[in-house]
Amino acid sequence: MLCVTYDKKNKLKLTELPSPTIDSDEALLKVDVCGVCGSDLVKIKQGLVPDGTVLGHEVVGTIVEVGRNVRKWSTSQKVVVAHHVPCLNCYFCKSGNFSMCSQFKNTNLIPGGFAEYIKLSKAHLEQNTFLIPKGTVSDHEIAMTEPLACCLRAVNRAKVSTSNIALVIGLGSIGFMLGKLCINRGAHTFGIDLLEERIKLAKETLSIHDGYKADSQELKSWILNKTEGRGVDIVFLSSGSEKSLEPALGLIRPGGKIVVFSSIPKELGFYNNEIYYRELSIIGSYSPSPIALKEAYQLIITGKIKLKNLITDVVSLKEFPTAIERCFNNKSLKMMVET
Repeated sequence: MLCVTYDKKNKLKLTELPSPTIDSDEALLKVDVCGVCGSDLVKIKQGLVPDGTVLGHEVVGTIVEVGRNVRKWSTSQKVVVAHHVPCLNCYFCKSGNFSMCSQFKNTNLIPGGFAEYIKLSKAHLEQNTFLIPKGTVSDHEIAMTEPLACCLRAVNRAKVSTSNIALVIGLGSIGFMLGKLCINRGAHTFGIDLLEERIKLAKETLSIHDGYKADSQELKSWILNKTEGRGVDIVFLSSGSEKSLEPALGLIRPGGKIVVFSSIPKELGFYNNEIYYRELSIIGSYSPSPIALKEAYQLIITGKIKLKNLITDVVSLKEFPTAIERCFNNKSLKMMVET
């Protein structure tokens, strides 16, 4: 089967690999669409995975084979799947910290979504596989289930409500979804980005109420004017740049919350005394819970959250190794890879 694999020299390359074989409690999925996640881009740019790795985890596909012990699923069904599966029984799962579960960290789609076929384990079929009803949404839109679930969990952890003013720093596809979910919760939501066109699109797609250039000298006065001089209640850090740390601290009100929803390349963080004297809450959130996955799936299927306008690029698997440069150059908001 055709795959796109990580290659240290060329970033990505087309590779032929054997199709996965399944056991009696597993299924074989023909991948139809796989979304390109920001975490994929980080792994490729920073060389965080071995040569030959097949990335991709935002998958929609069609079941083409099921093991003899599989009862719930059958061939020809169109499904959306997520990659990590918690055990539900360990200390972390019982505490609601599903992404800290060792099984969660060690499970994945085999070999990865940027391939013609993947294997779905018994655990994936039981927890992370959702049937796509015919005539509901496009493959591209429902492929956003997992990243939307990540954002949903972050918004839940921040306890966003109608009384809040929220700020999203970094208006990539994740920033757009965080903004939409905050607005859905009734929060007045601002966004900042270095690209004027991202701010414009975010307003047009109702992902934020208003926005401002992140590198503007007037940014802080703009925010203070909008918040009666206090600063915002909640900041979502969805930018992978260390430059986002300063505005996060500068624009949050005393007693506010900063939700860290992105990794940055250097070991930088927030000053202890800023957190201490201003009584700030710093919350980390990077993956979905099983509950958030189901809720995100329902939000997309029912049309309560519309994500179609976030998808700016659709490319074939063969085109992907060169097309990914659009993502690295901030020319693509959300890219989908079709097989």
